[in-house]
Amino acid sequence: MSGPMFGMPGMNPTGATIGTNNGVPSNKSRFQQFKESPAFTVLLNGTLFVAGVTFIQSPLMDMLAPAL
Repeated sequence: MSGPMFGMPGMNPTGATIGTNNGVPSNKSRFQQFKESPAFTVLLNGTLFVAGVTFIQSPLMDMLAPAL
């Protein structure tokens, strides 16, 4: 046997991490870098908050929830 008997999860038989080119990480796109940054989470949560407030204050909400 040329390799170790037991491999680590996420490693291929040559010892390089799965998803890389011979141990060299591939370049990520600008969108992937942005998606992994904290700014993406802040922007997503802010957008959902504004959409929720807009929906609650819209006439559609008055039609869906009649006055008691």
